[in-house]
Amino acid sequence: MIRLKQLLLVICMCTGTTLLAQEQVTGVVNDNTNMPIPGVNIMIKGTSKGTATDFDGNYEISVENGDVLVFSYLGFKNAEVSYNGQQTIDVVLEEDAAKLDEVVVIGYGTVKKSDLTGSVATVSAKQIEQANKVDAVSALQGQSAGVVIQRGDNKPGSGGFNIRIRGASTINQNDSNGFNPGQNPLFIVDGIFVDDISFLNPADISRMDILKDASATAIYGSRGSNGVVLIETKRGKSGKLKVDYSNYTGFKQAYHLPKVFNTEGYLQMVKEAVVGNEFSQPEGDLTYRSSDVQLSEFLDAEELQNVADGVDTDWIDLMLKNGLQVNHTIGLSGGTETTRYSAGLAYTKDEGTADGEDFTRYNVRASLSSDLADWVNVSFSNYITTAIQNGGSFEGFRSAYRLKPIGRPYNEDGTLRFFPTSKETQITNPLFEADNITREDKFLQYIADFAVKFKPLDGLTFTTKFSPNIKYNRYGEYRGLYSKSVSANESNRRAQVNHGNYFSYAWDNILNYNFSKDVHAVNFTGVVSRFLERSEGYYNQVRNFTTDEYSFYNIGAGLDIRDVSSDFSKMTLESYTGRLNYTLADKYLFTVTGRYDGASILSEKNKWAFFPSAAFAWKIIDENFMKNLGAVSNAKLRLSYGQTGNNGQGGGLAPLKSQSLLAASATNIGDASVATSYITDLANEDLTWETTTEINVGVDFGFFNNKINGSVDVYKRQNNDIIFFTPLPTVTGFSGTFNNVGESSNKGIEVMLNTVNVDTEDFRWSTNFNFASNKNTLEKLYQNDEIVFNVGGTNLIHRVGEPVGSVYDYEYAGIWQIDEAAEAATFGQRPGQVKVTDVNGDGQITPDEDRKVIGQVAPKWTGGITSNMDYKNFDFSFLINFSQGNTYRSNFHSNYSWGWQDQPQRTFNGYDVNYWTPDNPINSWYQPGNPGPYGHVAHYKDVSYAKVGFITLGYSLGNNILEKLNVSNLRLYTTVQNPFIFTDYDGWDPENAGRNQWGAAYMSRTFMAGLNLSF
Repeated sequence: MIRLKQLLLVICMCTGTTLLAQEQVTGVVNDNTNMPIPGVNIMIKGTSKGTATDFDGNYEISVENGDVLVFSYLGFKNAEVSYNGQQTIDVVLEEDAAKLDEVVVIGYGTVKKSDLTGSVATVSAKQIEQANKVDAVSALQGQSAGVVIQRGDNKPGSGGFNIRIRGASTINQNDSNGFNPGQNPLFIVDGIFVDDISFLNPADISRMDILKDASATAIYGSRGSNGVVLIETKRGKSGKLKVDYSNYTGFKQAYHLPKVFNTEGYLQMVKEAVVGNEFSQPEGDLTYRSSDVQLSEFLDAEELQNVADGVDTDWIDLMLKNGLQVNHTIGLSGGTETTRYSAGLAYTKDEGTADGEDFTRYNVRASLSSDLADWVNVSFSNYITTAIQNGGSFEGFRSAYRLKPIGRPYNEDGTLRFFPTSKETQITNPLFEADNITREDKFLQYIADFAVKFKPLDGLTFTTKFSPNIKYNRYGEYRGLYSKSVSANESNRRAQVNHGNYFSYAWDNILNYNFSKDVHAVNFTGVVSRFLERSEGYYNQVRNFTTDEYSFYNIGAGLDIRDVSSDFSKMTLESYTGRLNYTLADKYLFTVTGRYDGASILSEKNKWAFFPSAAFAWKIIDENFMKNLGAVSNAKLRLSYGQTGNNGQGGGLAPLKSQSLLAASATNIGDASVATSYITDLANEDLTWETTTEINVGVDFGFFNNKINGSVDVYKRQNNDIIFFTPLPTVTGFSGTFNNVGESSNKGIEVMLNTVNVDTEDFRWSTNFNFASNKNTLEKLYQNDEIVFNVGGTNLIHRVGEPVGSVYDYEYAGIWQIDEAAEAATFGQRPGQVKVTDVNGDGQITPDEDRKVIGQVAPKWTGGITSNMDYKNFDFSFLINFSQGNTYRSNFHSNYSWGWQDQPQRTFNGYDVNYWTPDNPINSWYQPGNPGPYGHVAHYKDVSYAKVGFITLGYSLGNNILEKLNVSNLRLYTTVQNPFIFTDYDGWDPENAGRNQWGAAYMSRTFMAGLNLSF
């Protein structure tokens, strides 16, 4: 008994000695910009003891002499510090390029970047914030290889984007530059399927992951045939309440505006147009000159007096102003170990550079995640947006470009003059437009995600989630008495109101199982999913109002009803998916995916299809033979093969279009009118899925501890059974039907390169570069080798062996000169006119023999460069994005090149360009009033460009000042958006040069200042 007491005493003494040897150590963990890092793991090496930093980067831990503290955090290099009696240990973690963005979001899950087998690109919150764009899509531009973004409209709040991931996936017949948002990728915001992301506030986004190859997108089956963009909004983390506030305020101005003629140039141009009209006649006098033309031939007495008075009105300058741009975003986040919350509010105001154009958006978000028990989690997120876009005038800017500079905008008493000259009867004063045109698009959108996650066993989870998307929009338009389209004719006053209601939901049931033993690791994901989409619309247009008082709010006051109609559509998609990831020895990675999709939109016997994929990755860097290659820090090979489907929506197939539809009609039987029905659409019972098969080979690399790292991907994407509207002979009684018509392919290469050029204690410079080249080829067409169609005056062609949507027309060969008059006459042409190539050399120009493919609407290559420099507390960054090798028929040159000056009374102003005259025998532009039969060919333009997306200079306050202010971060910055463009295109914006925007296509740049604040 005595010995037992003695033994217990010894144990207690030893325990007491051990307890007495322990000490409490505190400290703070920062990054290399002196920003605290929350959630850093601090472990005592060789033990399971540890803790984590709070939201201010603070920690406290019990240690003994000789312990080694290991500090680790995702995206940073581990740090080890030995304890030798210090009371405080502060640590600065260095970023590790090998671990940045290590966790990649994939379909229905995440995976470490090192374990990724597919082709996925990530755009971080920092990159999105750097871009400082009003809309989320613009923030993606130039950030990722193989993602081509084309803006269709530059007016504030206009969504309208063409987004192509690895080229066009189908063929379509849309406007002249192949603009078709139906081929945009699938956007998934917090698990909710959406068609576009213009409703999002970019400051609310925490990351975007872009799934590009068939293996990465396969889990979404037909929904992912155009690629997938996964978007996560900001969520809460455990810790005390954190408040983030960001703001920017600035003004924007129009730039890269083509000049029109001033009074002197206008008068000379019209004289040359009179000469051109003479030259265009078969027996015209080629000795006639502009010096023989008198102003009185095309100006009346008032206009002559204006010229004598020196009137030189710059209508474009009168239309322009500086537009205000403002954003305020505030976010709250925090929580306990079991419950996490996040909420945010945002306000955005974006004014145009012309009166009547603006966009206002309000965003509200909230999310909550709670562990009700160790085995069950409930989460809920919702995002609400309400916005109003005022589109301004259809005609104002076009009128400003066409009006004569010799007209007066104001009467003598200072009031606006409706027609600028007494002779003008077509173009009204554009300064009336802002007060006489209303185009208001208002929408309210709500998306939500309700999820319950069960964990019945270790490694096994089951999640059921319901994700609705509800959108209501109302478009109201009113054209008042003094708008150009009404032109003071009361019966032409018009109001239009369109209402749209959209509802969709996705119900996903997800089973996930993880298992690992020894060198084996398995992850299985199974999904049963149902998607429903329903929309309805109502349209009303009424004319002949006796007053402008009601705008479009009282369409019952109109006397002339022009349109009362509605529409409805509904489609469903049901899917069964399985994905298996297997890892051997953490070096050999295998992914197999299969998805079985059923779509209501297709014919009855072809609604279902199965889409498989497989991928393999080899971490070569972990092989023994790589261990002595000190310069190489990463090497991984990726290979994937897979199929996805398209149910035809990208090619224009709408719900019910695969069926025969009826419409109401009436006929007379005797003296009575009898209601009847007739078939409007011809059914195709054999219509089936488009199938996209893709193979991708990729290499991930890193050198010098990943100070140089990146990836190279080479791919081939084959599209079979392409769905396209096929014309039928008129004798059938139908214009055509949807059919599976052919095959196409996309082949390309993508390069991502990240470099840390300088990394010292005070200065760090890093660069991100991306490049992508894609070759699209139509390989097969049903019963034909080409389909030619004309949209907006532009010939596009789908021809076997050429890119889908190639530009098909005559080839520009210069201008016929005076000494070539005899040769020009053999082609029925005259000097001063556009010359085209006689392709077959038969001495005549014919459509079938002499037109050829002269370009493509898709760029041949694209790229982007981002540079980031940090010097002490200063940061400097810029982005340049490139688009090269595509051709449009320029809408600007078609509308403002005065080729239609065939009569002196139609003397519009126009583009100030160096044109051909008998005394200026150039080959670049035709004679005014004398374009000839092929003048339109001069309007085809190479629209390659390099745009500087932003240039930003910022300053972050140091820790001493932050402590005094009791905040954790305060950064001030100034930015200029879209400051420069480098292009040979001399119209408005090469990005949307082919679209008929009538003034919405010109560019603007924004000068702004802002701050980021956290506490």
